[in-house]
Amino acid sequence: MKIKRVATFILIGMLFLSQSTLVFAEMSPNVVQYVDVETPIIPQWENTNDVKLDLYFADGKAECVGIINGISGTSSISATFKLERKGLSGWSPENSWKKSSKGDSLSFYETDAVAKGYTYRLSVTAKVTRNGVTETVKTSVEGKYPIMK
Repeated sequence: MKIKRVATFILIGMLFLSQSTLVFAEMSPNVVQYVDVETPIIPQWENTNDVKLDLYFADGKAECVGIINGISGTSSISATFKLERKGLSGWSPENSWKKSSKGDSLSFYETDAVAKGYTYRLSVTAKVTRNGVTETVKTSVEGKYPIMK
């Protein structure tokens, strides 16, 4: 009985000691830490507010949607949208569309026949002109058309 009591006290003591153990971590020398410093947010683009792409699949078709919003004062937007399919040797083109708009926004909607079980990528390369300055913006989105729905 005395051995059980001693073992119980040792176990309780070990539990208390493990809870009060201090652990220190050292910061990597390659990491710079700034405290109370405001980091400026740098815009991704100068002429473009945002570029949104969506890729949906239904009834054997890909629904390709895009919206490009320029900053106020944008005079024109021209864009090439590409739909590609991923295969064993990489991405292969399925379709492409060219769209343009006078003003500060461009909307895009097209459909194309696709096969189930493949991954598709919708990408856009656009030229946005504002105050005589043209910038190129690019982005893409991927989605898989599932075999079973």
